[in-house]
Amino acid sequence: MSHYPTVSIVTPSLNQGEFIEDTIISVLSQQGDFFIDYIVRDGGSTDNTVDVIKKYDNLVHCGGWSHNCKGIRFRWKSGKDSGQSDALNKGFAQVDGAILGWLNSDDVYYPGALQRVASLDWEKTDFCYGKGMWISRSGKDICLYPTFKPDKYSLFITCTLCQPTVFFTHDVWHELDKFAEEYYCAFDYDYWLRAVMKSKRFRFIPELLAKSRMYPQNKSLSSQTTVSKEIVAIKKSYYNQIYLNPLLLLGYNFFVNRYADKQVGLLLATLGNE
Repeated sequence: MSHYPTVSIVTPSLNQGEFIEDTIISVLSQQGDFFIDYIVRDGGSTDNTVDVIKKYDNLVHCGGWSHNCKGIRFRWKSGKDSGQSDALNKGFAQVDGAILGWLNSDDVYYPGALQRVASLDWEKTDFCYGKGMWISRSGKDICLYPTFKPDKYSLFITCTLCQPTVFFTHDVWHELDKFAEEYYCAFDYDYWLRAVMKSKRFRFIPELLAKSRMYPQNKSLSSQTTVSKEIVAIKKSYYNQIYLNPLLLLGYNFFVNRYADKQVGLLLATLGNE
């Protein structure tokens, strides 16, 4: 058995032909001493998404892709699903790696991201997370995602993790169970809270690992009412029986919101000028 780790990445997609090629390339072009296990779960796209996926499937399996890691396994499927969390649950049920992550079909990894993640001491880590950059539809850098250490205080105020920068172990996936499919948007927030309440160990990588694309039609911005309702429901489910120190909560609220509000302001100003 190889002593090199396998990093499994799942990409859920639906009609993301405008962006998914950049997403796939950012995964397949990662360099380092690890294997890539890459799964794309498409929800039955009607644009050119499947054509793009087939292109890279052929390149990988026919030897046309020159990989810079220890090896690549590429798999994909297109068909109806019940949403993003369903696609991810089906994808993670197939993974081979000890280290897992997911990259949405309009986001991209920075070069070297997977090597940085693979080189961690995962015997002492359950989750790792890094810095994330918000980018525009055209790929222009906007500002840093407001990232803070996740705990029950910071997560009570806001989601402090940039999702594509987060990775976790296969063991954690089995212990925490599937993503909650009743949530359309905020299932990742629910998962971070589930991990924190189970006292999982989070490690911060102080480097840029991924870019999260923000544009008016993406889920985060086009479904803000749904996002808000789901976050309220999730908070109620986790915090209803938990006492939070009011002084600590006040401190987190001041520092988190002061920085987060500034970054969100930069984001919205940039999107308004595009």
